[in-house]
Amino acid sequence: MTHKSSRRTLLLAGGGSGGHICPNIAVAERLRELGVDLDVNLLVSSRRLDAELAEKHSLAYTQLPVQPLTNRLRALPGWIWKCRESIRQVRQLIADRAVSAMVATGGFVSGPAVFAAKRMGVPVALVNLDAVAGKANRLMAGWADCIFSVYELRQLPDAKRIGMPLRRQSVGRGDKEMAQRELGLEPGRPTVLVCGGSQGAQTINDMMVRLAESGWPDQRWQVMHLSGPTDGQRLRQAYQNAAVTATVLDFCDAMGSAWLAADLAISRAGAGSVAEALANTTPTVFVPYPFHRDQHQSQNAALLVELAGAVRLRDEANAQANANQLRPMLAGLMADAAKRRVMTEALSARQSGDGAQTVARWAANCSGLGRLV
Repeated sequence: MTHKSSRRTLLLAGGGSGGHICPNIAVAERLRELGVDLDVNLLVSSRRLDAELAEKHSLAYTQLPVQPLTNRLRALPGWIWKCRESIRQVRQLIADRAVSAMVATGGFVSGPAVFAAKRMGVPVALVNLDAVAGKANRLMAGWADCIFSVYELRQLPDAKRIGMPLRRQSVGRGDKEMAQRELGLEPGRPTVLVCGGSQGAQTINDMMVRLAESGWPDQRWQVMHLSGPTDGQRLRQAYQNAAVTATVLDFCDAMGSAWLAADLAISRAGAGSVAEALANTTPTVFVPYPFHRDQHQSQNAALLVELAGAVRLRDEANAQANANQLRPMLAGLMADAAKRRVMTEALSARQSGDGAQTVARWAANCSGLGRLV
């Protein structure tokens, strides 16, 4: 017989990538800072990264079997079963725990979690992270009791605008040279950060290999490249052959230090990466993921491009074409410190509020703990 817990619990749904998980971790972090006596349980996917992130931050988690929606007819029955099983698991978790609220950050994990919460009368807050609300978020918006959005969207007219929920460690604090030493970089040397999100970015990796092979724009600059789990050795060899000083890591959880160490960045334009570039005031070349039908990463980057704090490169999914585009753009920014200062100042002037704290206060209020915060 299952024992029903009497402690109030907040469910934080969102998995499959760091971009969906890290905002929830930021909310849990703010709850701790506010001293809210509330258990937290992450609802994540079965991918290894999800569990690693939860464990690294000492958070309880439940891995759901749900997978991204498939277009393959043969796989559809399996997807339906995994979706139903995920709903069943969340309903059981709600039945066993005194769940007072759920926060969902979108993605394929959130759908069944929000559906289960809605069926069981649990208040739900939807946090829309991207500049284009996907189909899942538009559907879940009809189920949510409260909607927060990092961007102002016609698709979500009732949403409350917030800053991106960022973990404290996503924002650099202190001295640039100290951050460079911490990451194994040469202190005092101009640095370009290359990152593609928690899983890396294949076309960015291919582009940087081709760029190194055809001649690095400025040998004075060192590279910190976050490669993802598969391309590290290939990139190390390419940089070494080109006599480029480079530190290549599969993954970096201390992103605040990475942004602080950088004078310039080349990055995907996931919502989290765009928010980190803004919060750390780092001039950035955004290379939006090219295969999303709605091109939401391009829209994510648009705000910083319009502010003149970033530039945008169209990913042609061709290493040579991308390298040809990047070379003059990167060389110009490397050579023009005044231009980089102007970009930094533009980003400094457009800082947003603490979205993680806003969502944490909503969760505390739903849990009857609002008087504490």
